[in-house]
Amino acid sequence: MDVLVLQVEVRCMSRNLVRNKLYKFLFLLLFSLLSLIAADAKNTDDIVIMKNGDRMTGEIKNLQRGELEFKSDYMESAVRLDWARVESIESKSTFLIFLADGNRFTNVLRMLPTNSNDVPNFVIGTPPAAVKVRQLNVIRIIQSESKFLTQLEGAINLGFSFTSGNDQYQTDLSANATYRSGLNSYSVYGESSLSGQTEGTSQKRYQFTFDYRRQLTNRYYAGALVDLLKSDQQSLSLRTAGGGLIGRNFKQTDHTRFSVFGGGVLTHEKYSTVVSRPKTVNFEALTGFDFETFRFSKTDLRTRFSLFPSVTTPGRTRMQLTSDLSYKLVKDLWLGFHVYENFDSKPPVRADKNDLGISTSIGWKF
Repeated sequence: MDVLVLQVEVRCMSRNLVRNKLYKFLFLLLFSLLSLIAADAKNTDDIVIMKNGDRMTGEIKNLQRGELEFKSDYMESAVRLDWARVESIESKSTFLIFLADGNRFTNVLRMLPTNSNDVPNFVIGTPPAAVKVRQLNVIRIIQSESKFLTQLEGAINLGFSFTSGNDQYQTDLSANATYRSGLNSYSVYGESSLSGQTEGTSQKRYQFTFDYRRQLTNRYYAGALVDLLKSDQQSLSLRTAGGGLIGRNFKQTDHTRFSVFGGGVLTHEKYSTVVSRPKTVNFEALTGFDFETFRFSKTDLRTRFSLFPSVTTPGRTRMQLTSDLSYKLVKDLWLGFHVYENFDSKPPVRADKNDLGISTSIGWKF
């Protein structure tokens, strides 16, 4: 009898021990979930007042290309506000702040109302170490704890044309994305073009570019690039180019950016023709510029020009140009005009020197 009672007591103690461990586990799990939710929660009490008197309370998402993205609980989706028409800002959140002179800050911010664009009314930090700058000198704002996807900016464009008279068609698909983190920026660009006739031959063109840049000082930056190109027009099966560069930002405002760069690249080329040399390796110097200009909810122009004078083949010079002009249709949809040009003054095989294309497209920007 005593043995039976002891067994029952041991079983009860075991059950209580298991139950207590289970309760502790559930408590720790619930506490962890609540901690994650609290950590992920963002301040939604940012206040933005426009110059026409409109007042909004919610969350500042980011500022880029002259547009302040803002989301409130009573808004179905975030809205983009003209940065030049924002009167004042109050926020308790910490942001990454980029200035036109190249300086960067990670701090709290607020903006005071003013009647002049020349007054330094944008306040970074808290007294006595606060820094005051002009509103239009602030060109970019990012949430300090933004996730990777929320910091991406770019576009996807698709174009198609067809002529029934000669059954001529052309399709163009392109995409670009840029990610910025502190002093570093990473950009990728891809393009695919296909043209020809439904009952005839077709020509293909593919291009992929990766561009890395790191800010060295307020004006100067260094970087690296990798470029892949296939062009039936130039009998080019694949050109692989990789190298480094150093550049300087000459102009950087809330509407316009212009920089010049120079460096060198090593290229490996493989041609589809069997005449002359189907493969060649070349070292080239590099010089060029980037130009961007945009207007709130209207137009967006991006241009990159690169010149490659050959070092190993005197007299040979390559040129690459890409330019995109976009007009906003509605929300994130844009009508685009795309131009590309690849020129080779002295191809190593018998092939066309020029590969020029012009297309229109409908694009989505993010």
